[in-house]
Amino acid sequence: MNTDLKAITMPKWGLSMKEGSILKWIKSNGENISKGEMILEIETEKVVNEMESPEDGKILKICANEGDTVPVGSLIAVCGKEDTDDKIINEFINEFNSNFTPDVSSDENEEDNNEKIKVSNLEINFIKTVNSKEQNILFIHGFGGDLNNWMFNQSELSDKFNTYAIDLPGHGMSEKNIHNSTLDELATLTASFCKENDINSINLVGHSFGAGVSIKTASLFPDLINSLTLISPIGLGKEIDSTYLNNFINAENRRDLKKEIEKLYFNSEIITREMLNEVLKFLRIDNVQTTLTKIQNEIIINGEQKNNLIEEINSIKIPVCVVWGKEDQIIPSSHHQVLNDEINIIIEKDCGHMAHIEKPSLVNDAISSTITS
Repeated sequence: MNTDLKAITMPKWGLSMKEGSILKWIKSNGENISKGEMILEIETEKVVNEMESPEDGKILKICANEGDTVPVGSLIAVCGKEDTDDKIINEFINEFNSNFTPDVSSDENEEDNNEKIKVSNLEINFIKTVNSKEQNILFIHGFGGDLNNWMFNQSELSDKFNTYAIDLPGHGMSEKNIHNSTLDELATLTASFCKENDINSINLVGHSFGAGVSIKTASLFPDLINSLTLISPIGLGKEIDSTYLNNFINAENRRDLKKEIEKLYFNSEIITREMLNEVLKFLRIDNVQTTLTKIQNEIIINGEQKNNLIEEINSIKIPVCVVWGKEDQIIPSSHHQVLNDEINIIIEKDCGHMAHIEKPSLVNDAISSTITS
């Protein structure tokens, strides 16, 4: 195969993703592209997002058109140098396609990646990718989320690290009926999860409430934690959009839920109908609203944040990185000002509360750099 030509393929966003639909090409045939530049919009069952170019060069031929739905890994464009002969490009495409075999796993096996384990008398759902790497990552999602929130991060980082992503109690496919949900108890659960999986050291990546759990875990179990990467963490100030949590829990239809979910993103076009349907389905499961209300009460008191983690995070001796969307509508990015000079702070413009979804490459680079620093 011609090594001057590079294949741009349908990315795998999440361990269960099988295909994606091309909504819009941002770049056209003949346009120069740079690695990391947004080149097209892709829709999956979970989310709509822009794909970054994996290569520098020029788009020589677009192989999948707007409206096409294609399997993960299939060829969607050819990138290379200028003035490449059409015959060479077509030979490259034919050779790629002749060697490409799509993942034809049946729908019945889609959840095979999920595992369950008993931790602190609760059944916890998780997904892992273990490749005998030296460093381990544990992803902890935020309030109302689940392990699928890390779809742009876990797959990407699994090439370099062993990765684990959990559903917190009351969320996703983990046990819904819980009695206590303090940060101390969830930190103990996190440490117990590691012990049950024979993990002696871990790098925690936490979002929002999950970032609070991560800070508390590092404070209570310092010998277990190697590094922290925190995205829009709770506990660094009083301000929070308390109406979001309450309205999220009590949303009864897609319209009401969409108004709240839109607060999470700088670009609300990322939200799909399927995403909203899945969240509504989750909210209607027995005990979910009761459990989420208990967790809400551990986050908020009298409309303000209940937890103060400033002293704990500033006293942590391991590498810490905090990533915040400048336009975060849930927790103000200005809260980073309480952090000490030893903590790496990244404030990203054109980004809301979900930096790991809106700016995945930035977050993945931050995680990798924090682990290896």
